[in-house]
Amino acid sequence: MRLPACVLWLTAVAAPAQAGDILLLAGTSDSSLGSYSYVGASIPLGRSNLGQGWVFRQWLDRLTYHYTGFAPNIQAHAWGVAPAFGYQWQVNNSSHAALYAGMRLENTHLSPNDPSNVDRGTHARFTLQGELTSTVGAAAQNQFLAQGEFGNGAYYVRDRLAWRLDGHYTLGPEVTAQGSYKYRVHEAGLCFGGIALTRRASLLVRAGVYQQLDHPTGGTAGVELSASF
Repeated sequence: MRLPACVLWLTAVAAPAQAGDILLLAGTSDSSLGSYSYVGASIPLGRSNLGQGWVFRQWLDRLTYHYTGFAPNIQAHAWGVAPAFGYQWQVNNSSHAALYAGMRLENTHLSPNDPSNVDRGTHARFTLQGELTSTVGAAAQNQFLAQGEFGNGAYYVRDRLAWRLDGHYTLGPEVTAQGSYKYRVHEAGLCFGGIALTRRASLLVRAGVYQQLDHPTGGTAGVELSASF
């Protein structure tokens, strides 16, 4: 199993950002088949603001997973850095969109070594990502993300619906589909966000179940931290 290299820009769960703010993101998730941890930042460029204009995004992550190939229980550890440039804009009074393009540099160590895994060793690959965040009714927001990586067939699609509770908390379901040349995974879960840590930092917790071909259904849990300054 390989977990996604990028996570949605958290408009709904982030602490309210002021014009020109830098948005910091960090998080981790874990399951019986692997783990994924990241830290990233979205930085407005020039006279742009978060949500409107050009941004530079930097992303650092660590990925672990295991799978069955020519041998059972092949262990993988990967470190990656993924700089990207993007444009964010308001579609209408209730929707925002974003498009990003960038490169991902990743080093993957396999034990035992699997020559059939196209991710082994060090690779630089082109990535594209699109996002659409839209208001649903009076108190809900839908957050959609689609991301692809060229060269290994990797993709990640997520749709998250978040209802506002008690003014600033959020609660709702999410579904994901991800995969590459080596695997296909579907996941469904529940997210609870808007947990204020400071005036400009908040936390989201998530839990769910996933299904991967030739593996039993398993559970996953994680946290996502967002802050602006």
